[in-house]
Amino acid sequence: MKIYKFKDLTDEKKHSHFYQIVLQNTIWCANPDSLNDENEFKFKLDYNPSPFTAKLLSQVVTKFRTTSYSSPNLSASLVLKHNRLEENAAPIIEKLICSCRNTIGVISFSIIKTDDHLWEEYGGKGNGVCIEINIPDRLIGKSYHRVRYVPEKIFHIDSFLESELFQDKAFETYRNILLTKTKKWAQEEEMRFIGKQQNVNLNIDGYISEITFGAQVPEHTLKQVEANIVNHCKANNIKITKL
Repeated sequence: MKIYKFKDLTDEKKHSHFYQIVLQNTIWCANPDSLNDENEFKFKLDYNPSPFTAKLLSQVVTKFRTTSYSSPNLSASLVLKHNRLEENAAPIIEKLICSCRNTIGVISFSIIKTDDHLWEEYGGKGNGVCIEINIPDRLIGKSYHRVRYVPEKIFHIDSFLESELFQDKAFETYRNILLTKTKKWAQEEEMRFIGKQQNVNLNIDGYISEITFGAQVPEHTLKQVEANIVNHCKANNIKITKL
């Protein structure tokens, strides 16, 4: 599958980010807090109990209880009866978000390249490049995921209770949070790599096949950048084009 990474060439000091991808075949895996959506960790929770909520809550009580005055089942029942689920779940939610912020790495791509918005926002308003990367289809749905666009980000409390109990469920919840965005971002048709490392350079899971310079790249920048990559691109069958 072909995915695309846009880079801004306006600031020459940041050209190294582009060279790193092209010449070293590595890419920066970022902390989620560095992403451009300020609402990345803003969402609503559905606290309406499901048929499984009481059992999950009871298991959480069992795991973290510090007294034995009442059974976990009774404690969970009282929480639900008195509508105190939101209050009692708050520390769990806060802990999970904190862990996601501090442990999960994200790399953002798009599955489209001929979009004015992407060039405007991420390609230096045309003074940038679009890097075409081919990744194996077998990685789609495993480490690379399509972002899901919804009218409103809402998750059920059960997924957070499960995350507190089971580590594999925690990573699944991290992914759901980071792979769900509101419809205002839908135009970007984003594909995200989600990993268990952050703030680190990772080898690209594939190969680069084309580099497209934006229409507003100055001639002197084009010549300078192209001179630094042309031999590598010829040796690795990477096409160089300009809009």
